[in-house]
Amino acid sequence: MFLVTDVTGHVGRAVLAELANQPVAVRALLQEPVDLPIKASNIEAVRPDPDDPSSLQRAFEGVEAAFLASGYSPHIAEAHLKMANAAKAAGVKRFVQLSGVGANPQMCCARMLRWLGQAESGVAACPDVAVTRLRPAYMLQLLFEFAPTIAQQGLIAGPFRSNAWSWVDARDVAAVAVAALKDPSHAGRIYTVTGSESLSFPQIADRLSHILGKPVRYHDITANEARGWLQGKGLSPVMIEAKLEYWDACASNMLNVPPNTVVQDVTGRPPRSLEAFVQDYKARFLSASAA
Repeated sequence: MFLVTDVTGHVGRAVLAELANQPVAVRALLQEPVDLPIKASNIEAVRPDPDDPSSLQRAFEGVEAAFLASGYSPHIAEAHLKMANAAKAAGVKRFVQLSGVGANPQMCCARMLRWLGQAESGVAACPDVAVTRLRPAYMLQLLFEFAPTIAQQGLIAGPFRSNAWSWVDARDVAAVAVAALKDPSHAGRIYTVTGSESLSFPQIADRLSHILGKPVRYHDITANEARGWLQGKGLSPVMIEAKLEYWDACASNMLNVPPNTVVQDVTGRPPRSLEAFVQDYKARFLSASAA
């Protein structure tokens, strides 16, 4: 049996989708008041009681390997370690941990990468447990953040400058995760997971224009303008600054890695292109209501 956490996140949900209807039992850990996003005969949901710490350990009982992930927050290391300790106590021997390119517990100028590095270090310190770490590049699904303005105004606005960024589809990251869950030979490996090309935001806007059949342009804005936009979206002050730092690290070419063949090598299939991604989610980029 495999257990999947953060099943409402882009990668966690895609891991469930990859495993749906396969000949393996899957347990989806629900730690929020949400419904199971992917339903299949081999997937069961378990919802630990936050007031009963032992219930989290029981959720991991009978599990061979677990996919560890959680949403970005200052508490990501705490969340990963809590799940890892509960899993280890239940007898789980292998983890596949979702992290990110540039994860470093000593990172001084991008706290999001420091949080990820701390999460990696905490899980790595668990004795007698094998960990496969996935460090994906910037995920194409994060373009959904701009879907409303693409649909309404044909516009992507952000402080991203003109450098090329490394991109990957979350579904390809999930495919690598599932391969690592199934095959213990991936234990101990660190995979930097990318797509097949690096693209700047102006290039993405140009590609979107052709795919969507409507003009889409990129408009560069200042960090302060982006801060105001994020405040309008209701993000907390700490997450606003974390996001701006992360974006700046990407835009400054601090984090961008060249495209590699990890997806092809591990899964046996090539990574999805930007065109394939947009075609699959075309309605989100064309309709304000769908976005």
